[in-house]
Amino acid sequence: MKTKFIATLLLVSLPALSQAAVRAPKMILGWLETTQILGSDMRIKTKLDVGAKTSSMQATNIEYFEKNGKKWVRFDFTDEDVDTEQPHTLRLEGPLVREAEIKRHGAPNVTRPVVTKEICVYNQLYRTEFTLTDRGKFNYAILLGRSFLSKVALVDSSSAFLSRPNCEGDTTVLDIKD
Repeated sequence: MKTKFIATLLLVSLPALSQAAVRAPKMILGWLETTQILGSDMRIKTKLDVGAKTSSMQATNIEYFEKNGKKWVRFDFTDEDVDTEQPHTLRLEGPLVREAEIKRHGAPNVTRPVVTKEICVYNQLYRTEFTLTDRGKFNYAILLGRSFLSKVALVDSSSAFLSRPNCEGDTTVLDIKD
C-alpha cells in the first residue's frame, strides 16, 4: 500500500517537475528599472506595474498608415534620458497588432493602438506589446505590465534600479506575447 502511494505521488508530481525544469529562471527587478528601446542609445526610467495588465509606452503624434498592405502606426516617443538628463524624442513605428480597450477608474473606457517594440531589460532583448498613449502626465514614459512581467521577472516592490540595460552585441530577441 505504501509503495503504491509513493508511486502515485511521483506520477502526479513528474509533470510539474518537468515543467519547472524547463522554465527559464526569472529576474528579480525593482518597481523602477532602466530600460532601453532597441535602436536607440536612450536609457529610460521604466515603472514595473503588476496592477496593469498590458505594457504601455509614451506616444504623441500617433499616425496610422499602410505598409506592404498592412496597418502600421507611427508615433513620437519623448522622455528624459537617464544618463544625460536631457529630453529626447524618437520617431518610432511598428505594425498595428490590435486595438485594446482600456478600462479607466472613474472615466470612460478608451481604445488604444497596440504595437510590438523591442526593449532591453538588464541583459536581454524582448519583443513585446505596448499600448500607445500620451503618458506626459505620468512620471514614467514606459510601464511594463503583468502580461510581460509574469513571464520574465519577479518584482521586489521594496527596491528600485536593480539592473541596467546592457544588450550591446546580443541580437537574440525573446518574444513575449500578451
